[in-house]
Amino acid sequence: MSLTQGVFMLLMSGAFTKVMGVFYRVPLSYLLGAEGIGLYQMAYPIFTVAAILATGGLPLAIAKFMAEHLALGREDEAWQYYRVGGQVLIVQGLLLAGLLFAAAPFLATAVLGDPRAELPLRALAPAVFFLALEGSLRGCFQGQQALGVLAQAQALEQLIRVLTMLGLAFLLLPRGLEHAAAGAAAGAAGGAAGSVLYFEWRRLRGPRPRARRRGASWYASLRRLEHFALPVMFGSFIMPVMQMVDAAIVPVRLQAGGIPMRTATALFGQHAGMALSLVGIPTVATAALATALVPSLAAAAAQGDRSALSFRMRQALGLTLAVSIPAAVGLYTLPEEICQVLFNTPEAAVPLRYLAFGTVGLCLMETSSALLHSLNLGPWAAVSIFAGGALNALLDYHLAALPALNIRGAALGTALGFTLAAALGLLRLMQRVPGCWSARLLLVPALGSALMVPVVRGALAWGLGHGWPLAAATLGAVAAGAASYGALALGTGIIPRSLLTRPPLGPRA
Repeated sequence: MSLTQGVFMLLMSGAFTKVMGVFYRVPLSYLLGAEGIGLYQMAYPIFTVAAILATGGLPLAIAKFMAEHLALGREDEAWQYYRVGGQVLIVQGLLLAGLLFAAAPFLATAVLGDPRAELPLRALAPAVFFLALEGSLRGCFQGQQALGVLAQAQALEQLIRVLTMLGLAFLLLPRGLEHAAAGAAAGAAGGAAGSVLYFEWRRLRGPRPRARRRGASWYASLRRLEHFALPVMFGSFIMPVMQMVDAAIVPVRLQAGGIPMRTATALFGQHAGMALSLVGIPTVATAALATALVPSLAAAAAQGDRSALSFRMRQALGLTLAVSIPAAVGLYTLPEEICQVLFNTPEAAVPLRYLAFGTVGLCLMETSSALLHSLNLGPWAAVSIFAGGALNALLDYHLAALPALNIRGAALGTALGFTLAAALGLLRLMQRVPGCWSARLLLVPALGSALMVPVVRGALAWGLGHGWPLAAATLGAVAAGAASYGALALGTGIIPRSLLTRPPLGPRA
């Protein structure tokens, strides 16, 4: 399986997960109503923090060190890292799950301000443990570059999660709204448990590790894992924290610029809830690419293969730009139509136009972070993301209060924050691996995307001229643009055909 084939499987799995994530909200809203959805959503930020603390970047660390040692033929040491990381994750998962369960009454009353949130919090506690257990198995398969297994587990987890969530919410609704919200929250545990069972089944079917030889001590292995995992965990915290800061800054500064409170809240919803969600869609591809990159590059670095390392990095950056640039151009070209069709709010096109170019920065930030982690430069990845978040907050504070910009200023600040984080990551990569970047990686997709614009506009005009509904015409225009760009990408080498057949570095999936 080539890198592109593995990424494609993860991409399809990620797309399925996104679609299911949209699908379940409709019946769940009918079951719980706005109040029940509020109880369900209240518990998730606390759960997210607990899950990050429970895993702490260890799954990625397991994947990296397993890939390195498997590439060098040291299978016993590779499995040692899996065992050590898995044991630590089990302990952390149990502790955080128990803490969340015990602290649920206090958190619901003192932090969330609604005692009814106690049941959803307690329903989410088992998911913390299962996610930690799943993380060790996911790191194991990622380290072996078994990308197909990862994709299948991701899709299965989401399917079980949605079915469990809707089923329990329906069954528990007669007992009260908080019980139904807790049933919906329990879907996270059901999905994670299903993924654990699938991973374990695949692991038992696969080759067993050889008899353990004397190698690094348990504590030495743990120190290496934690040294790698801590920057990953820190980086995972930065973006949620900065989003919270963004939510605190933008509405207030819009009001400082003379906009009434209700209007400021609506504008922030258009920016963060609508436009920013569209900008994040291409990250499905970069997340899949990041999953494939870390073990592949770690194996190349361990083997000392500089040419393979440089090639893989160019490949990764090229694929990232090949996806993100046309996505940015498409969002800039059809902002009103997309926002009208998806949100029935064409006004969201205003921040989307300013956010669109940030798509490239966001995708490059994710890919460069994965590359930096694979090269043991995780602290710099965290610093880059923090710098981008700080710039975002600074610009939001000043620009959102300007009457001439208002929400445009917030969108511009977010886009420039992503861009700075990506630029800092790329600069460090170019210093570490000369030859990993060339102007062609940026210019060729940009040219192909520019040629796509008249196709998109022409297809939209043709559809509307023939009486198509706006949704159908917009979808047709997007499809026409994607087809034209895809043909250009393969024809001009933006996406080289060799990527479809080139074998991966390291073991086959």
